[in-house]
Amino acid sequence: MHLSTVTGGASKDLAQALQPSRVNRLRAFSLKSLTLTSGQQPLMGPSSFGLYCTLEIVYSLIAVGLLLQSLANISENRGGDSLWYLAIIPVIVTHASLLMFNGVRKEVSARTVNFMLVIAYGTYIVWPLSIGAQHSAIPWSWLFGIYAMLVPVFEEESRDGITHSIALPALLIISSVASHLLTGVPLNPTELMIRACYLCFTCVLLAGLARFALKAVRESDRTYYETLSAQLLLNRSRDYSQELQNFDKLVHDNVMAALLDASRNPGELPQRTRLLARRAIDVLEEESLKSQPQRPITFQALTEQIAEGVEPWNQRLRFISDSMEKYPLASPDSTLPYTAARAFTHAVTEAVSNSARHSGTRTTQISIRTELRRPYNSTRSDEERPYVLCTISDRGQGFSMKDIDFRRLGVRVSMIRSMEEVGGKVTITSAPEKGTTVIVQWPHEDPDAG
Repeated sequence: MHLSTVTGGASKDLAQALQPSRVNRLRAFSLKSLTLTSGQQPLMGPSSFGLYCTLEIVYSLIAVGLLLQSLANISENRGGDSLWYLAIIPVIVTHASLLMFNGVRKEVSARTVNFMLVIAYGTYIVWPLSIGAQHSAIPWSWLFGIYAMLVPVFEEESRDGITHSIALPALLIISSVASHLLTGVPLNPTELMIRACYLCFTCVLLAGLARFALKAVRESDRTYYETLSAQLLLNRSRDYSQELQNFDKLVHDNVMAALLDASRNPGELPQRTRLLARRAIDVLEEESLKSQPQRPITFQALTEQIAEGVEPWNQRLRFISDSMEKYPLASPDSTLPYTAARAFTHAVTEAVSNSARHSGTRTTQISIRTELRRPYNSTRSDEERPYVLCTISDRGQGFSMKDIDFRRLGVRVSMIRSMEEVGGKVTITSAPEKGTTVIVQWPHEDPDAG
């Protein structure tokens, strides 16, 4: 939709009302869908998913570094260690290989990631029971807590990362002190605190960096879904507009033509056709009146109704300010009867539809203005009253006014007669190759008079 600069009050309201507010609703739906859960894990956007896969690869490489450091510590421990505790090494190798495999294949498994907590906490808890604890109070696997810091990244609450960053160093201290008490092996408190602080700092750093990166990619996902939603809405709007135009053309060119042909021929059948057509129109009007409240409509609400009515043709409309500003603007809270508002909206929609079908141009100009004045040719004692006028124009092929039978069903029912019945007026001006201008006005007065 292309909007030109609008300076007039009512035309500006119309343009603003036609802004793609449905984009916001569809955008909210798309973003809301991101919070749906599958099991325990939230559905991820493309950027978030890519980050998780990358983190799996990074942490598998961290596992390799931790194993190399642990092997160096084991070699320094001449007393050896229990075989069941050394089984942690092939477990980590297997788990890191699985992480690498998932990351390369672009897969994310919550169970695989959560098992990292079992490895990290398990190495600290069972350390006092191993043979290695008889030679060193501090476990050679003291850095394995780092390996578990990928898990908090998958959690929705950032406090989980802080919890694990405190719990793992605390458990390291408890495990080392327990080993010292059970085996009597010497314990250097300074060395233990340095390692615990280093472990805490590293855990906080890794978790913080991962959370910061995750927040950034989620903003990228949000932008992606907003753009995708807007594009989908635009495509649907174009398809919907095309469908409405095709349907309108089908009804107008076939049903109306059949009714007109039947009504022009003499005999009983054409008379029956005209009678049924009038009855159908009356029934439609009655049902429409029953389905909606009969309260007066404000000018502001009328503008919004017009915006909804011409929405299928938004792409071709150009909203302009009305150059005629001889009178003050009427208040947006000014009202007109419900039937008048309905007829006014229908007349404007029909005029825009006719311009789209028959003008042969790509654009249609539309403007709305309100006036607060006394009726033309009135005395000073008459009170001022509000008026509303909508102008629809194009620079298309136009037509000769002499060639139009305004008594025919389409023009008479759709525009002119419906406005006359509610105290309004439709003025049509056109000429071949000079375009067409339609002015819809309520209440009825000649806008050029006076």
